[in-house]
Amino acid sequence: MKHLTIWHTNDIHSHLEKWPRIFAFLREKRMAAQDDLFFDIGDFIDRVHPYTEGSMGQGNVGLLNSLPYDAVTIGNNEGAALGHEELAHLYDAAEFPVVCCNVFEDMARTELAHFAKAHIYIQRDDIKIAVIGATACFTEYYESLGWGIAEPIEAIKREVSRVQADVIILLSHLGLPLDEKIATEIPEIDLILGGHTHHLLEHGKEVCGALLAAAGRWGEYVGEVTLEFDEATGKLVSKQARVHTVAELAAPVDEENQVAAFLEQGMAELDQKVVALPHQLEHNWFKSSEISELFHEAACEWTGADTFLTNAGIYMTDLPKGIVTAYDIHQLLPHPLNFIALSMTGVELDVLIHEIAEKEEELRDIPLRGFGFRGEVFGTILTKRMTFDVELNMALWDGEVIDPEKIYRVVTHDTFVYAPFFPIIKRVAEKEVYTPELLRDVMTWKLKEKYGEGG
Repeated sequence: MKHLTIWHTNDIHSHLEKWPRIFAFLREKRMAAQDDLFFDIGDFIDRVHPYTEGSMGQGNVGLLNSLPYDAVTIGNNEGAALGHEELAHLYDAAEFPVVCCNVFEDMARTELAHFAKAHIYIQRDDIKIAVIGATACFTEYYESLGWGIAEPIEAIKREVSRVQADVIILLSHLGLPLDEKIATEIPEIDLILGGHTHHLLEHGKEVCGALLAAAGRWGEYVGEVTLEFDEATGKLVSKQARVHTVAELAAPVDEENQVAAFLEQGMAELDQKVVALPHQLEHNWFKSSEISELFHEAACEWTGADTFLTNAGIYMTDLPKGIVTAYDIHQLLPHPLNFIALSMTGVELDVLIHEIAEKEEELRDIPLRGFGFRGEVFGTILTKRMTFDVELNMALWDGEVIDPEKIYRVVTHDTFVYAPFFPIIKRVAEKEVYTPELLRDVMTWKLKEKYGEGG
């Protein structure tokens, strides 16, 4: 019986404190068995880490090169959280193919993105393996950045119809529900290595004959899949999946030094003076602060909005008196979040204010994870101009009754659009995404405007 071992990672999100063990473990496997395959399923980068921010992800690509991986696909943190030029050149030095069949050079979708291949072939002895990749369809983000993005299932079906191979593997940064749907609709696929929804399949999951495998999030696990083939016919006869807990892997002797070096290199890259502040600007997770007031002003100016809806937990640190660097601003707003402006009718605004009033106390202390938020706790919801009169059970705007016919422009960010906190936001028809600038880029602009560029 012939067998092929596949190692896979997904959604590491620049948790580089895990990387020394992951790399040492996988490098040992690579040296021991040259025929093994190594794949990453996207969101390897996350601009929350100074190392990633300082290198715009190219440092992370260097880490993938060091194994090297046999192929990767992109996640939304590679594809939609970088500017167009940053993504265009992210993989210039890559020593592995990027496989993604549904990202294109332009919105007309006439040509695949230049950094990607729709599929690749890998040969192991007499076994021909086709590898297809696909990523989550964040249409508004990709199009605002000048890329095209296609619905993934149809794109995958197209590639499956084109390939001829003994085994078809899908690198899917699409999430478990879509992976299950793909397994049902495209029976030719033998193995789906998944990510995006941070699901952990400790022993895999079989759906309509396809094996689904995924290794959780943040580098907490490394996945292993074993495929067995009949010696005589070369036919795939069995598939098994398991995961390895990274915390239980052997630590390299210089683990602490490696982790410290990632941070130090990122800090050095971001050590540029932005402004000199005459006094410290303070943050507060449970009420408005000087920082939140300044950023409300910045958000409204940048987007032309009437108000800025956010949670106070996004402001992570104070800004010190004196010299403020790009690193200081990164630590204040480490989240890879963009502004999203909502054009809301008065009726919709009334519903939103009621929803906030119902949930704000419940949300305040929750340790939110995901949805672009990279902080500790959600914090107080900051709703300047929007208030709720408990005695009257009435939503108000500037203390007055809301005009149901008027259009109110409310700017917020990804967390509130994609998290299910306030359902009315998802139902707002007109949304405008502001890219490529993240929240911290707009804060940098505002600080320079208010306090003078360079101090």
